[in-house]
Amino acid sequence: MIRFRDGSTRAKLTIAFGILLTMAILLIGMVANQIGSIRDAVDLNQQSARIIRLSHVAEKGVIRANSQMRGVLLTGNFDYLDTYYDGRAQFADSMASLAALVDLPEQRALVKQAVAADADWSRRYSDPLLAMARRPGGRAQATAILVAAGAKARITYINRMVASLREIEERRITTREDELHETMSHALFALGVGGVALLAMAVAMGWLLTRSIATPLARLSGIVDRLAGRDFTATVPVDKRRRRDEIGRIARSLEVFRVAGIENERLEAEAQRLIEARASDAEEAARRVRVDAERDRATIHIIGAGLAAIARGDLTFRLPGGLSGDAAVLKQDYDAALAQLGGLLGRVWTMVGTVDRDTRSIVVAGEQLTQRTVEQSGAIAIVGDRMTQVATLIDRNTAGVRRVAEVAHSTGEAAEQSRRTVAEAVRAMARIDESSEQIGAIAGLVRSIAEQTHLLALNAQMEAARAGAAGNGFAVVAKEVSQLAARLHTASHDIAQSLASARACAIEGVDLVGTASGKLGLILRDVKEMSTLVTDLAGAAERQAREVQDVDVRMRDIARVTERNAMAAGEAGETLARLLTGADALARSLTQFRIPDAADAPDATVLPAAA
Repeated sequence: MIRFRDGSTRAKLTIAFGILLTMAILLIGMVANQIGSIRDAVDLNQQSARIIRLSHVAEKGVIRANSQMRGVLLTGNFDYLDTYYDGRAQFADSMASLAALVDLPEQRALVKQAVAADADWSRRYSDPLLAMARRPGGRAQATAILVAAGAKARITYINRMVASLREIEERRITTREDELHETMSHALFALGVGGVALLAMAVAMGWLLTRSIATPLARLSGIVDRLAGRDFTATVPVDKRRRRDEIGRIARSLEVFRVAGIENERLEAEAQRLIEARASDAEEAARRVRVDAERDRATIHIIGAGLAAIARGDLTFRLPGGLSGDAAVLKQDYDAALAQLGGLLGRVWTMVGTVDRDTRSIVVAGEQLTQRTVEQSGAIAIVGDRMTQVATLIDRNTAGVRRVAEVAHSTGEAAEQSRRTVAEAVRAMARIDESSEQIGAIAGLVRSIAEQTHLLALNAQMEAARAGAAGNGFAVVAKEVSQLAARLHTASHDIAQSLASARACAIEGVDLVGTASGKLGLILRDVKEMSTLVTDLAGAAERQAREVQDVDVRMRDIARVTERNAMAAGEAGETLARLLTGADALARSLTQFRIPDAADAPDATVLPAAA
């Protein structure tokens, strides 16, 4: 295997800058991969936040539908149906959106179960009961069916399915936040380690190139100066002459030049002895040697200047023309190597700028996400306060409903007492009617006695008339008895008429009291039904208060999760800012090289400062 020292200058430069470029590309690839992972995590968290929001909308929709359906059954006001259908549509739209967003099998199963449960609740309870309530007298029957159904007619189990879906997504957000922190830590570690490794490799390559090219050329330049000064005692080191690169060729040429110089001195000595014969030839030979030496020294100086430019990082430097032989080949290799390296570093420069712009875009998106999260947190806090107010209002309504239930119960008791009083009055009127019948019978008996007495008086008068004067006294008595019987007959007739009128009034009173008793029975039944409905309404209001309190607790939990998301987004922004600082440091490291395409631009070697 050829050693690095024996390779050509072009190969050395290509290998050195190829290693640096490879490490830079690997570092940029690692950072870009981490940034892609961060972007994917942010997108997934946004999707999870949308799923959580839709689950709350679905819960509100089914709660609205249930409460409005109960409002129609309890009050008979069908204006509640508009809000009822809005709640049903809100639940259906939210569940359709959730079905399109969720990706876990258990989440899809929960969505299907919730939709099926809502459809079953609508089929078994809400739609039939609302249809029944539209019929005359059907609202009470529908209410009784709803009360008898108990927990089966409630929608709590549907809300539990939606809540389970939301809890799964909240756990996924927590897991992604942990993975996001880990990814950011890995990105920072990779950027730091890669930057340090790249800088160390650049220093090592600079040292190796200086040791293998610049230092030997500097030593050979000193030897050239000594040889140019006709100091042929300077020796070219053997290890330099054994090298198989351009420096080895230059060293061997210098050795040939030194040997030629020594030989030239020998020839000059001989020429001094033969000066008269070969003066012109010797002088020409010396001139050619001096020209060759001067040309070699100039070549070495030019190559040394090129290597010094490489050491400074100036990739725009080119060796001047006018070289010949091996020097011309060296110039071509040098220019080709620098052109290739300049192109590679230019592409690296472009990639660093692209990473910088993308990172800034992510930072801006993260700031916008943080702002939206803060706004959402404020809105959720306002909703939580409104839910607290609604819970307070429902508590007051519940207390009012309880009071109405107590009044309805008292009214029922009073109606029951009135019904019993009317029943006693009916029985008393019946007894009066019986007494009237007995008095009528007595009046009839008296009237019969009066008629018999009148007949007896008439017979007595007739007998007294036949008796003549002896019967005058008896006739007067008989007349008085007859008059008394007539008055008794008239009085008994009047009594009978009065009793008939009193009995008719008593019968009418009995009928009216019976009617009143029936009405009181209906009133008592309605009061009892109203008491039952008000009691059920109080229970429903209490359950609704508990459900609203549960929703309020969940809204506060969502507010805390939203605050944690805002904090996580802020931390992500800080991490990306540090990532921008690392990219800027990498760009400043690249500014050590002067690239041909950026040589004319005053700001071509400076990246914008990290925000």
